[in-house]
Parts: sequence; structure tokens; C-alpha cells
Amino acid sequence: MSRRLLAAVAAAALTCGISACTEGQESARTDPPADVVADAPSDGGGESPVSDGGGDAEGADAADGSTSAAADLPAPDPADFPGMDENTPEGAEQALRYFAAHMIWAYQSGDTSIYEGLYGPDCNVCEENLVSIQDLARDGRLWSHAEVSDVDLSTDEGNEDYEVAVAYRAKVGEHLEPARSEGEEEVPEAYCVFGGGMNWQEGRWIVDGVYLSTEEV
Repeated sequence: MSRRLLAAVAAAALTCGISACTEGQESARTDPPADVVADAPSDGGGESPVSDGGGDAEGADAADGSTSAAADLPAPDPADFPGMDENTPEGAEQALRYFAAHMIWAYQSGDTSIYEGLYGPDCNVCEENLVSIQDLARDGRLWSHAEVSDVDLSTDEGNEDYEVAVAYRAKVGEHLEPARSEGEEEVPEAYCVFGGGMNWQEGRWIVDGVYLSTEEV
């Protein structure tokens, strides 16, 4: 029920933005980019698509913008998410932006120390992504650097499952990800849509549920 709600909230809240950004282009896709675990609204979550294969570390080190270089990226700065510590709808929006930024950064850096403290115990998709990131970090098969920019952000306070449901869409730039067999593959830029169920707990916003999908640019 909650996952379906978040999917509906994300779709409804971002409808205007989607039509503006995809006009005259190919229809949107709903499958996530490689290694990101998304929660489809039609089921209870899927298995992680993370590959079991090993990557070529030397090849990654040699390429400009390689996965090894991503480990040196600075973590998202809390100062860039003003108000996320305030109990307001705008604070919930910024908190989801911070969560999304840290999830993407963790796929590039392998550092999950902050990410895993941003969500509650009932967020299965959050936990599945944590495991995926830790597996990739252990195998030295992280993403290369990807530029992330905001596209749409809105809230829905009229639901019974969460205090605030936030819909957020970001553009994730072209980057390298581990291929499903071995080596790396180039992933084109795409829109990443987050539907976040936000609850205020112990003086901060917690992600208690999340829906994730991607769309072609």
C-alpha cells in the first residue's frame, strides 16, 4: 500500500514537469540504471541486479573519470540542503534531496556511513540499496562520477501513511557503472525519480519508505 502510494504521489506531483521535459522525445522508461535497486509499484520489491562478476581495477584506474576516481569525491554538503532539519514540508523536501544525493554519492564512493542513518527500519528499498553499495565497494566496482542536478520537487501532506510524501526528480549525468558480467559500461544521462515517505523523528526527517524509477532524458 505504501509503495503504491509513493509511486502515485511521485507520478502525480511530477506530471507537469515530466510533460515539459520529455516533449517530443522517447517515452519514459521505468527500469532503474544498473545496480540501483528500485521498488516497483506492482510488487514488493525485487532482487538487486548487482553483477556477481569482478571488474578490471587497472582499467578503471587508467580511464579519466573512472570508478576509482569517484572515491575521492567529497560527500554532499548539508549546507546545500537548507532547512532539512526543520519540521516543515520544505524541510522534508530538502531531507529527501539529501537522502538521494547520499545514495548516489555512496554508489560512487562506497561510503555508506551517512546514508544508512537517513532512513528507518521499514524502508526495504533503502536497505537493499545499502547492501548493493556495500557489495560493489567490497569488489572495487563502484560508479564513476556522475553530475546530479535538480529538476522537480514537490510535497503531498494529504496522505495517511506518512507525515509528508515528497516527489523529487533529479538528472543524473552520463557515467560508468559495473557491467553485469565484467568490466564497465557507459550509462547515459537519465532522470531519477524518488517518491519519499517522510516522518519527523527525534528532531529530524527520516525516510520511512521510498519509490524509485528512472526516465530517459
